Amino acid sequence: MPYSPFFETLHDETQPVGHFGRGTHYSVLRVPVWQDEWLNPTPRGGLLEFAIIWDEDHDTRVIEVIEDLYFEGLLAPVRFIGERKGSLSVVIDDKTVEAWDHAALKNYREAVGEVARNQTDPWPAAVDAVCARTHSIIHASAENIALYLQNIHMLWFLGMKTSTSMMKFGAKNLLPEMEFGREHAAERDREF
Repeated sequence: MPYSPFFETLHDETQPVGHFGRGTHYSVLRVPVWQDEWLNPTPRGGLLEFAIIWDEDHDTRVIEVIEDLYFEGLLAPVRFIGERKGSLSVVIDDKTVEAWDHAALKNYREAVGEVARNQTDPWPAAVDAVCARTHSIIHASAENIALYLQNIHMLWFLGMKTSTSMMKFGAKNLLPEMEFGREHAAERDREF
């Protein structure tokens, strides 16, 4: 199902699959970008692939927020995004969180929050790292959420595709593997 004229839908689950969360399912979208995952301009465009995590109501209003994030130049760090219980969850690449100082992360959170608040139906927004154990993108335990997101990343190699061969064949991106260990997550939560 095409959700937007600006994004290519690579994978689309339109209803719940299995018994995880509250009707959890996902779609993977692709869009051209001219920024890296740290929001620095790039001399050459690339393709960003990210996942929308849906709950039982498959609320497509999240697409309007994603389009606005895209046009505001805020989408490049996003790996997962979703709406649950009237709140927007934006889950960004771990390496972005590691590279940004506190002020840059705060500014990004505020900018995303502003976009979410300026919708026809305003939403509160939360921005977290993939490895954070605090995000509420899915109604499930932190361990199961991490496993679910890791599996989606494994299947789709979410993130930036900058080389022609990666764009053409969907080969694995150059970002290091995501880390989902308990120690790493606990450490990240303290910093976050």
